[in-house]
Amino acid sequence: MTKKEKPIKDLYFIGIKGVAMTGLAVMAKKLGFNVSGSDVPDKFITDEVLHKNNIAINEGFNAQNLDQKPDVVIISAAYGAQNPEVKAAKTKKIKSLSMSELLGSFIAKYEGVGVAGIHGKTTTTSLITLILKNAGFSPSYMIGTGHVPGLDSSSDIGDGKFFIVESDEYKKSDEDLSPKFLDYPVKHAVITSIELDHPDVFSTAEEVYGAFYKFVLKIPRDGSIVACTDWPLVRRLVSRMVDRKVITYGFAANSSYQITDFKEGEQTEFKIRTKDGVIGPITISLPGRHNALNATAALAMCLKLGVSEQKIIETLSKIRSPERRFEYLGEFNGAKFYDDYAHHPTAIDYLIESAKNRFEGKNIIVVFQPHTYSRTGKFLKEFAKSLSKADQLLLLNIWASAREKSGYVTIKDLIVELKKYRNDFEYRSTIDEAAQFLAGSVSEKDVVLLVGAGDVYKIFQKLNDK
Repeated sequence: MTKKEKPIKDLYFIGIKGVAMTGLAVMAKKLGFNVSGSDVPDKFITDEVLHKNNIAINEGFNAQNLDQKPDVVIISAAYGAQNPEVKAAKTKKIKSLSMSELLGSFIAKYEGVGVAGIHGKTTTTSLITLILKNAGFSPSYMIGTGHVPGLDSSSDIGDGKFFIVESDEYKKSDEDLSPKFLDYPVKHAVITSIELDHPDVFSTAEEVYGAFYKFVLKIPRDGSIVACTDWPLVRRLVSRMVDRKVITYGFAANSSYQITDFKEGEQTEFKIRTKDGVIGPITISLPGRHNALNATAALAMCLKLGVSEQKIIETLSKIRSPERRFEYLGEFNGAKFYDDYAHHPTAIDYLIESAKNRFEGKNIIVVFQPHTYSRTGKFLKEFAKSLSKADQLLLLNIWASAREKSGYVTIKDLIVELKKYRNDFEYRSTIDEAAQFLAGSVSEKDVVLLVGAGDVYKIFQKLNDK
């Protein structure tokens, strides 16, 4: 007789304050696991969520935190073999999983819907989740942001059969560079975009394409793929999916769901042309052509999953931006402030174009905090070109993140590149200095975009403190 395995009950999350790790920890607790974890003492946007769900957190990493020997340790991709708790787990022979491996085991019990792409993952995942929820489908979901208006949390276990998951192409861990999304057993997939990002993992756009190709090959033949063929690498991907059902969308005339009659003002309005006729007009509060694409992806997938066209259009008209996606923060001295997670040159292009269209006649000020040395170095020229389109520009130092502590570039390298396009920009080394500069210069003629994946959003908090 074989010995029965001890049931898994106690889960310990190393790097629990990361947005995805927090969402997974909350989900695990709802599924009945005992959940605890650790992270750096710094304040995160997820602190409130963890506190609200009574999840105990050790501030700082210490090998002694694992003396109680949890059943499984879940390790954030931000921390590798040198972390003292990761080392302790190995020494004590405690079973370890990556975040994506644990999440994949949860998804396996449902009909999974994975939203993948370099841009638009969070917003599109949020839209699909909100539409299904509003239509009474009670989906489970995992979204890569701290808060989504209309949802109680960024992750949940519902009563329905669908599990909607933001599917990230980033590496599982320092030891395993394979993409997280390959651990997700999904039946349906949305591919929003493919281009080079995460240069600390991928050297070329072709390598990124290879990861997405592996992802879609895992979609079963009775599943479905919704793909934005405005992107050349997505078009190539679709051309190779000869034995799978692919629904295309975009502004291009040959799309299954073609966006037409696009207009932008205080709201974004457009129609969608299909082989069966025209859908719309559709009105959303989210700005820009890129959000029309995100909404169209959500519509195409939700129609496939069984939601009525009327219910989809109704829900889209009420949805507000997820946290840190063109999120309105408030006013200071008459200037409107928005926070946006954009940390890739393409996303910055989208953001500045959208802001200029929406706030015609206003002075668009971009406060940019580059995210990671590897990305900044790889895209120096592209960042300079994108940022030069702002009416006014204020640069901050590079936000290193837990992934990188140093790099071969500094903000000075970006400044040198930017001077090829313009000389009229500011640089401040700290959040406090940036807040002080803005406090003395902004007025009602300005719209200020706080841009980046670091802590640039804290500038508005500093202004409020003033």
